Amino acid sequence: MKKYKKIVAAGALSVGIGAGAILFTPSGMNASTNVVLASVDWVNSQISPVNSKLSTLESKVNTMQSKITTLESQNAAQQKEIDSLEAKLGGGTTTTPPPTTGTLPAYVYPNKSSVTVHRGADRSYAVVATVTAGQTVKVVDSFKASTGTWYRVQLSSTVLGWVYGGDVSTTKPASTEKTVTTTGEVYIRRGATTKYEAYTLVPKGTVLKYLGSFKNSDGETWYNVETSTGIRGWMFSGLGQVN
Repeated sequence: MKKYKKIVAAGALSVGIGAGAILFTPSGMNASTNVVLASVDWVNSQISPVNSKLSTLESKVNTMQSKITTLESQNAAQQKEIDSLEAKLGGGTTTTPPPTTGTLPAYVYPNKSSVTVHRGADRSYAVVATVTAGQTVKVVDSFKASTGTWYRVQLSSTVLGWVYGGDVSTTKPASTEKTVTTTGEVYIRRGATTKYEAYTLVPKGTVLKYLGSFKNSDGETWYNVETSTGIRGWMFSGLGQVN
């Protein structure tokens, strides 16, 4: 009988403890709810670093785009400077198309005995040719430099250069052309000596354009002349009279 009473008392105590446990359980909470809350916290903990990395990456992209924009601006400025320098440079084999009619003189004329033609629109550039008084020089372009106006001139199909505007005139000078009348048959040669090959033989009484004269190492004076057909060469002065 005593053993039975102990068992009943133990059972009652167990029920009481169990009932007490139920009474202290927070209202509305269960195991499923705890799992969901834990899952949300875990997801948030994973997303937060990703968002931070995305924000950092976006900032780097924006910085890179800003640098690209700056580089493009600098490149455009450099290209403009290059274009300006190319406009100043002469020489080469490419012919610049003539500008609109009326914006440039068609020709210029040296106003000195000799005028230098430079590779660029400044005297510091190399000399590519020399033109002399009486020559007619074709103009294909112009450039306004700090030193004044320069004209780009075409001397042949492959030779171009720049001549200073102060060294030439845009108005053709009054004719001061001299001629040579041959006093006998004479060869027009490649150089100022009989050692040079002859271009042609002209008869006595031929009128030739006088271009200049030269005294060779033998002390002979030769005339630089041009025929009516455009052949330029040298003739012995003893067979011609300058008019």
